[in-house]
Amino acid sequence: MLFADDDDLLPALLASIVDSDSAERTAERDMASALATLAALLEPQRESLGYRQRIIDSQVSLSGRELSKQARWQQQVMEALITRGYAPDEADLLSAIGFAVFRRALHTWIADPAGPDLGARLRTALPRARTVLDAGAG
Repeated sequence: MLFADDDDLLPALLASIVDSDSAERTAERDMASALATLAALLEPQRESLGYRQRIIDSQVSLSGRELSKQARWQQQVMEALITRGYAPDEADLLSAIGFAVFRRALHTWIADPAGPDLGARLRTALPRARTVLDAGAG
């Protein structure tokens, strides 16, 4: 049952993108809203997610399945963003960035139980990604 919750999470994520009615819509606000939806659903499951991740990390076949799921989700998020009005190339880039930010925050949250909650990590990760892009190498 390592992947049983996937059926509940993806529809909630997609609905948060398509159903958002923000008057001042920006890509960053849309991404923050989608990430906040995932955080709210996952935070109560921290312990089981840590256990799940350790099992996935120990089995190459499970890691492959997880990567395949993430690629499928990223494609569906891209399609939801297109429905929302983003150009396909922008939607593709936004979904890739969103998943990179989410994966990083999720893994650090699982590994650091004494640190900030997942929502807080995601709220700081998104502007941090912008800062890194703006700063360049140095």
